[in-house]
Amino acid sequence: MDAKHLKFLVPTLVVVIILFGFFKRDNNQFAFKNQNREIELSQETQNELWGFYNKAHDLSGRSNRAIQKSDATFLAVGDIMLSRNVAQKIKDTNDPLLPFRTLDDLFESVDFSFANLESPFSDSDNFNPTGSMIFNAPRDNIKGLVENKFKILNLANNHALDQGLDGLEYTINYLNENSIKHTGAGMTLDDAWAPVVIEQNGIKLCFIGASYASINDNGKTTNNYVARIQDLDRLKSSISYLASTCDFVVASMHAGTEYTTKPNQAQIDFAHAAIDAGANMVIGHHPHWVQEIELYCPHPLPTSPLKGEETALIPLPRGEGLGEGDSESQCANPKYIFYSLGNFIFDQMWSQKTREGLALKIQISNFKFQNNLQGPRTPATLDSIELIPIIIDNYSTPRLADEKESKEILEKIKIPSRFLPLEGGG
Repeated sequence: MDAKHLKFLVPTLVVVIILFGFFKRDNNQFAFKNQNREIELSQETQNELWGFYNKAHDLSGRSNRAIQKSDATFLAVGDIMLSRNVAQKIKDTNDPLLPFRTLDDLFESVDFSFANLESPFSDSDNFNPTGSMIFNAPRDNIKGLVENKFKILNLANNHALDQGLDGLEYTINYLNENSIKHTGAGMTLDDAWAPVVIEQNGIKLCFIGASYASINDNGKTTNNYVARIQDLDRLKSSISYLASTCDFVVASMHAGTEYTTKPNQAQIDFAHAAIDAGANMVIGHHPHWVQEIELYCPHPLPTSPLKGEETALIPLPRGEGLGEGDSESQCANPKYIFYSLGNFIFDQMWSQKTREGLALKIQISNFKFQNNLQGPRTPATLDSIELIPIIIDNYSTPRLADEKESKEILEKIKIPSRFLPLEGGG
């Protein structure tokens, strides 16, 4: 057993042994004296104390067998739109799995997948194949999500109510029927802000989502059905609670200026507030381009220059350290913010950048006691983040980018490697 866990075990054993010696009396009786009389513990209480005492001794005699390491791997991708030209391509081939087929091996390599669902479902399968900004996904198109282990979707986006409130309710119920969890939108604002918990291999991952807009009007109006990124107080209170109960917390935002590589201030404010409150990672959607990545320090040392510069992103490693100023030594536990993963399944074939996207293959792990004497909950460790550039073909279908394409996509956001450094950033 390592020193981290022994520091909790030793005091427990000391207390048990003291209590054992204090209570134990002749003839295997347990009693204690108050000022006037001796009180004997019940047989049930004696048995419980003996059981705890023996269990503590058993635990103290074990080594690493008392601790089990668990790990979970999930895939995070960008915007998924199963309407318009995507729906037409699916209809032409009579294959609802068409947009997912070229990435079968990637989906198979993870425990589950996460994305932003940009097109609601409804009780009508009608869709406009071109031009329309009102989305509706035919019901059969959900098969690609189910077959490829999309266990959680963010519904907080400007298209959540494209089919009206009835369409949102239908989407929620339809996802539930297909065992797909969701966050960011609901029939009440409390429902919209409700987090989603994914239990994977003994690790508790929690997701929460919010959008810059409630309907497709550039954020001008609000309603009680879509969580908004501007509600920072609600964000902070929700994440503070999750941070005390979850092993790993992901905040998702649908926000930003379309067709840009840099985040706007609203994105930065939301992402920083989420991590300051306890989120382990922020994943963004909406701009339709891949945007820059920030390694953000939630609690910098007093001498750190990393906080207070509103527009400056923390540089990622280029050779040694974390860029200028040796930022690594000034921040013990930085967190990653992916401002936009770009498109994943979409039909915007009219430019190279709208055909590009970024998937994240994320592995986390945790150590658990194999008995009920475990100490306080310990956060999961971020083991690896692999950046997987993708290219969309045929108005519908993402594929892995080749070496040249991958390099070009990463260069646009100033990233030198597909594997992000994790020193101090777990």
